[in-house]
Amino acid sequence: MFMPQETRRLAYRFLAVAALLIFFALALDTAGRKAVTTDEPLHLTHSIAMLQTGLMSIPEMHTPLTYQLIGRLLATEPPLPDVTALDSWPTLNPFVISRELIWRDDVATDRIVWLGRFVVAGMGVLLGALMAAWTWTLSRGHLPTVAGLLSLYALAPNLLASAALVTTDIAATLTWFLCIYTWWRYWQRPGWGRWLMAGVALGLALAAKLTGVLLLPITLILALLYQVRVGRWWHNLGIWAGMLPVAALILWALYNFDMRGVLPMPAYLEAWQLLLLEVDVSHANFFMGRVSPVGSWLYLPATLLLKNPLLQLALFLLIPLVLWWERRRWRTLIFLLLPAVFFLLVSAASRVNYGYRHALPAVPFLMVLGVLAIPRLWIRPIARVALVAGLGLTALSALAYHPDHLTYFNELVGGRGYHYLGDSNLDWGQDLNQLAAYAARYRSETGRPLHFSYTGVVDREHYGLAGLSLTEQFNRNESAFAPANPPAGRYAINTGDLQGTGLILGELRESDLFDWFRRQQPMETLGGSIFIYDVPRQADGTWMAHCAPDRLLNNEQAERLIGRGTLRHVEFDCRTNWVFPGGGPGWYVLPPEGTEWLGRRLGPDSPREVYRHRANAYGPDYVIVYWPGTPEAALGDNLQPFAGEGGGPATLRGFGAAGAEWVTFWEVIAATTEPLSVKAHLLAGDSPPQVADGLGFAANQWQPGDWFIQRHVFPAPGTTLETGLYNYVTLQAVSGPIRLVED
Repeated sequence: MFMPQETRRLAYRFLAVAALLIFFALALDTAGRKAVTTDEPLHLTHSIAMLQTGLMSIPEMHTPLTYQLIGRLLATEPPLPDVTALDSWPTLNPFVISRELIWRDDVATDRIVWLGRFVVAGMGVLLGALMAAWTWTLSRGHLPTVAGLLSLYALAPNLLASAALVTTDIAATLTWFLCIYTWWRYWQRPGWGRWLMAGVALGLALAAKLTGVLLLPITLILALLYQVRVGRWWHNLGIWAGMLPVAALILWALYNFDMRGVLPMPAYLEAWQLLLLEVDVSHANFFMGRVSPVGSWLYLPATLLLKNPLLQLALFLLIPLVLWWERRRWRTLIFLLLPAVFFLLVSAASRVNYGYRHALPAVPFLMVLGVLAIPRLWIRPIARVALVAGLGLTALSALAYHPDHLTYFNELVGGRGYHYLGDSNLDWGQDLNQLAAYAARYRSETGRPLHFSYTGVVDREHYGLAGLSLTEQFNRNESAFAPANPPAGRYAINTGDLQGTGLILGELRESDLFDWFRRQQPMETLGGSIFIYDVPRQADGTWMAHCAPDRLLNNEQAERLIGRGTLRHVEFDCRTNWVFPGGGPGWYVLPPEGTEWLGRRLGPDSPREVYRHRANAYGPDYVIVYWPGTPEAALGDNLQPFAGEGGGPATLRGFGAAGAEWVTFWEVIAATTEPLSVKAHLLAGDSPPQVADGLGFAANQWQPGDWFIQRHVFPAPGTTLETGLYNYVTLQAVSGPIRLVED
C-alpha cells in the first residue's frame, strides 16, 4: 500500500518514540524493583571517587565514561561522605571501600543506586534511537522493518537487564554502535563534521570499556575497504590515522587530563594490566551443568542460543540470506557484519565465561542485520503472518518475565535455564530484597526461621535479612546443616550457590555444599534466581556402608554429611559386592564410578544417589547413596528367588545371570568369625568349570538380618552355577553345594 513520504516519516517517528518510551519505562521499573547486584557497589564507588577526587584514584580494569556520567548526576544530590576520609581508603581496594561507603547510615543507598541506573537506562534509550535511525536508512524507510526492529529492541530481555543495572555494559554497547554508525555515515558522504563526529565516538568507545580498543583494527579495515571509492589506499589510511588523536584526546579528557610525570592517563594503563591478569588467572564458571576452572569457546554460542528470543534467533539465521540478497550493498553491510563477528570471535577466544553481557556490543549489529530480511519476507502473506505472530509471542514472553529480565531463557529450555548457564546470565544477587521479604513472611506465618544461602557483597541487613547464611555457618564450622541429608525446614538458595560458583569468588568454599538440592524440585522461585525448597523431614537410617579397600571418608566425616551419629559402619568391595546391613534404611559412601553393575541387576529399585562431591580441599571425589527400602524388594524382576536351604551362617535367597556375569543374593542368619568366601563354579557342557569365587563383604562384619549380593564374572557364559559358602583357609564347605540353572 502506497504511503506518502511525510506520512511514513511521521509514522516512523511515532513508532520510535513509542518503543523508546516502552524500553525506558520497563528498564526504570526493573531498576526500582531489583536489589543491588554484585558489581554495582564497585561501580558506584568509582563514580563517587571520581566525582570527589577528579581522578580514577582506585585501581580498576574499567574506564571512566560511565563513572563520569553517573558522577555528574550524583553531584546534584546532597553531599556524600568523603571517600578519602574512609578508614578503608588507604587500601585502594574497591570492594573493601564500597563495603564501608555504600552501606553507611548517612548514605541514601537506594537513591544513589536508582540514579546510577537511571543514567544507564538513558544510554539504553540512545542505543535504541541509533538502531532505529540506521535501520530506517538501510531499509529505505520500510515501516514494517523499522517496526520489527523497534519491537524487538523495546522488549529485548538482555538489553533491558543490562540497562536496569549500574554496569559498563550498556555504555560499551552504545558507544560501539555509535562509533561504527558515525564511521559509516562519514564514508557515505565524507566531510569534516562527520569525520570529527566519528573521532569523538571512537574516543567515547575507548572510554566506555577496555574492549573498545578492538574498534581500532575494525575501523581501519572498514576504511581500507573503501579504497575503490576514494582512491589510493594510503589516503584512507591517513583519514583513519588522523582520527586517532581526536579519539585519544576525548579519552584523556574523560580521565580529566590526568598525568603522572610525563605519562598521560596512568589509570588506563593500570586497567589494562589488571584486565590481562584477570584473563590469565581465569575463574570458576558454570556451563552445561558443570563447574569448570577454565572457560569454553562453546559458551558464547550456547549463551546466544539460549538467551535470545526465538524470533530474534530466526532473524539471526537469516543473516546469510540478507548478505546474499543485498550483496550489491556489501560495503554498507560490512559495517554491521564485521564488528559483530570480530567481537564475538574475540569474546569466544578469550573464554571469559561470565555471561551474555560480554557479547552485548555485538547484538545491536546482528539485530539490524537480521531485520533487513523483513522487506523480502513481508511481501509473502504466510511470512507476514509468521512475523506478526512471532512478535506477539515475543512480547508476551518478555512481559511475562518482567521485571526478571536477567533470568530470561527462551523456550528451548523453558524454566530449566539454570541447568545450562549461571553467573550474570541468571543470578547476580538481584533478588535479595525478595529473599528478605520472604524470610520475614515465613517467620511471621510459621514462627520458624528460613534457612538461606546468599554469598553476595550486598549488606543483607539493608533489606532486613538477619542471621548467618548456611554458607557462612559452614565456613565458620558452626553449621548443623547436613549437606547429604538436610534437616527438615524451609530453604532458600540462590542459583550461584546452588550451581557451585557462588556470587563472590572464594565465598562459597565448598562448591557442592548444596548438591542434595540440585536433585530436588523447588516449590517456587523468587525472581527466577532464588529457589525455595521444603524439606518435610530428614531421612532416617541406622548404618553407613563404605566401599573398600580404599575408604573415602572416615566415620566422623561420613556422619557429619548425613547429620546422624552412632551409626553402624561396614566396609565392602562395591565392584564385586553390595550390602544391605540390618535390612533397614541407610547410606553408602562410594566412588563416582564402578558400581554400574548393580543398576543392571536392581533396575528401578537400585539405591538412590542423593549427593555427589567433586574433589577439593574438603574431600575426594565420592557419592552418597541412600537405601530407603527392604532388601527383599531388591529381588524384583531382575533376580530369581531361591527357596532352598543351604545351611551355614548365610542363606541363599536369589540369583541372576546375564551372559558371563552371575550374582547370588544372600541373607545373613548368624554372626560368624570364620574366614568365609562364596564358591562360584560355572559349568558349561563337558568343559572344565570356570572359577570366580569371592566375597566382598567380610564375614567378621556379619550380623543377623544383613543381606548382600555377590557378583561373579567369568571368562565365558555357562548354564549352571555351583555355589555355597566355604572357609577359604581350610577350604572346607560351610554350606551347599547349591546348583543354580539359568532360566
